[in-house]
Amino acid sequence: MLILLILTGLVLLALVGALLVSIFIPRLRVWPPPGQYSWQFIFIWVFTLAALGGIILIGILDWNSLGWPAWFRWSAGLGLIIGGNILALVGAKQLGVETTTGAAGPFVATGVYRYSRNPQYVGNILLLIGWIVLSASAWVVPYAVLAVGALTLTPLAEEPWLQEKYGDAYRSYCRSTPRYFGLMR
Repeated sequence: MLILLILTGLVLLALVGALLVSIFIPRLRVWPPPGQYSWQFIFIWVFTLAALGGIILIGILDWNSLGWPAWFRWSAGLGLIIGGNILALVGAKQLGVETTTGAAGPFVATGVYRYSRNPQYVGNILLLIGWIVLSASAWVVPYAVLAVGALTLTPLAEEPWLQEKYGDAYRSYCRSTPRYFGLMR
């Protein structure tokens, strides 16, 4: 378990570091990647999947160490996981798979994107909160919070790139649509 905790922590810290570099030193941007299957693309997706896999495995191995009641964990946790997945999948379907993974694609401001500029990130944040509740693992909490932090930083790395790509249309969209649901800039 110790090795899993260390590796998951290192992977999450690497993701947060890559996002901070992307935000503060755009010429060294890792996200969004400059192209599909670039080293940046591979780094982000391998590390993202490893971090999420680590968080899931930690929750399974430390299942209900917080001692929360099963009725609460299964109703609230599973509800957040299902709702988060639905939101993320609807956003991915509307944006398209290639664009979702970081490739340039069409500008989308309809559907669920009318209510949030980042519904997929919001969905994944809900999913992580749901996993905290469902697994009720004391060890999952700091790792999931760090992953939520990474998901919160990701739009800050994307937005300058989106402004370059879509110009005034994207700037107008930013003025009318919250970055997250109901939370204006």
